[in-house]
Amino acid sequence: MTRKNKIMAAAAAVALLLLVGSGVARCTLATEGIQEAESAEAVLQEEADVKEEEQAEAADIDETADIDEVSGLAGLVGTSWVGADDPTLTLAIVDGAFVEGKEGSNTVTYFTVDSEEESDGDITATVLASKSMTEASPVLVTVHEEAGRTLIESDALAAKYASVQTEPKSLSFTGVTSKLEESLGVDAAKVEAAVASRAAAVSPDAARAIWDAEVWIDFANSTATTSFTLDDGAATIVSVTRNADGSIEAL
Repeated sequence: MTRKNKIMAAAAAVALLLLVGSGVARCTLATEGIQEAESAEAVLQEEADVKEEEQAEAADIDETADIDEVSGLAGLVGTSWVGADDPTLTLAIVDGAFVEGKEGSNTVTYFTVDSEEESDGDITATVLASKSMTEASPVLVTVHEEAGRTLIESDALAAKYASVQTEPKSLSFTGVTSKLEESLGVDAAKVEAAVASRAAAVSPDAARAIWDAEVWIDFANSTATTSFTLDDGAATIVSVTRNADGSIEAL
């Protein structure tokens, strides 16, 4: 082999080595790319799983908080009672008030909870009670089981009362005109249904809801709010809001 041929053969061998090395490098890079992609996907999936677990835990915490919010005396709002020894006496517990009924007349005792404890369904609470929302005095309220009945007792009440299960009353409406639909932009029947549902929850003894004929419009948030007064002795107010999406919320 001549010197020239030897040089050309050596060059060809070097070129072949370079090509083989390049192919190996490309294969290595491709494999590394796949491994990195799979690793990144695994990390993202792990983060998504952790996020779902955190959201589930947060939902459980929120649900527990909701249960706690309606415990104690707050959980008795909307319940009805009769005299334990005189069934002609009645008691309705509404938000922030005891409404006692006797021979067609009502007596309202306003209260705020100062402290309370609950154990095995029994409630012991200290409330600040007043007949006129002024000069409130601390009194003890107890709710307990006795002889198969749930009883409520307090010096703020005229008698001892026993819980009763009553069918929800049909709520009638007074003062509602076409202005209600025009101002809220929703069907009046939907508004009345929301008020009736709220009244059944907070004041089941109410028989009538009176529209206050006032509407507050929030143009910035596209909402409108009005209110109704219940004839439950405590003049409980039910506030109704039409949200931007057209839904109705009664509080």
